[in-house]
Amino acid sequence: MFFVNFALQTQEWGEVLFSRILPVGDDNWGCCRPLCGTPWGDGLVVVSGDDLSHALHGRALPLLRTLGVPPEVRLRRIPSDWRPCAGQRGCITYQQEFCQPCLKMPGCFVPPELSGEAVILASSVALAWRDGRYVIRVEGSEFVV
Repeated sequence: MFFVNFALQTQEWGEVLFSRILPVGDDNWGCCRPLCGTPWGDGLVVVSGDDLSHALHGRALPLLRTLGVPPEVRLRRIPSDWRPCAGQRGCITYQQEFCQPCLKMPGCFVPPELSGEAVILASSVALAWRDGRYVIRVEGSEFVV
């Protein structure tokens, strides 16, 4: 498991969907460390633990202000050389307009330019964005009530 998925019901934006990267020790990149320096890693939102805690307790505005552009915009911002599905050559269902980061991207999308574990991680991030989820890294400690 790479992420914890959850939803926040907010007065400002209604329901907001999240995928939180699970940290490994003090590393807030967690298992997503291989995405560091890639367009997939650059699209992850860094939020403070304090803002996340406040949001989970009903005060979401500080967290919402840090989210930036919506997930579907993050999909469109992936550079062109990182967009085409790496599995296109042997795929009988390949369609150029859908087999890339977009809202109609199939679940079998394989990001190019990556290898090993990074492929699975980038695909997971792309699918979270496709589904309208902000993928977040939490920086700093959270408070517990």
